[in-house]
This record gives sequence, structure tokens and C-alpha cells, in this order.
Amino acid sequence: MSEIAVKIVIVSLLVVIAFQGVFIYLQKRIYDATEKDLLNRLMARNYETFVQAEELRKPARGLTPEEIAAIQEERGIPV
Repeated sequence: MSEIAVKIVIVSLLVVIAFQGVFIYLQKRIYDATEKDLLNRLMARNYETFVQAEELRKPARGLTPEEIAAIQEERGIPV
């Protein structure tokens, strides 16, 4: 085989290996998320506990101006 053909074969094999590595990584990430969810469901004593834990895991969102105004209206504006 010529030198160019050898280089093409090596590059193509490296591309296949890289593709398989990325594919396996993505599959493992999905599998880990699914397994974590199933384990959390098993560990929860009941569905209500599971739902409460899911709500706590969500990132905290900022208050809207309407919510801030409602809180200030309830407490009063400090003087």
C-alpha cells in the first residue's frame, strides 16, 4: 500500500474511535440520569416526598416585580 493510503486508513480509524467515544459518553450520561431518577423514586417513602424533593432540586428563580410588590405590600414599606 502506498503511504497516502496508510494515512487515510489511520485517520479514518481515529475518526471512528472518536465517534464511538462521544456516542458512549452521551449514552452513559442519559443512563446515569435515568438510573438516578429511578433510585430517587425507590428511596422516596411516597410520591409526595418524591415530588417535594424534585421541587427542591430545581434552581431558584428570581422574583418578578409583581411578586416583590406583593411582598412589600403585605409587610409594609420600612421607614
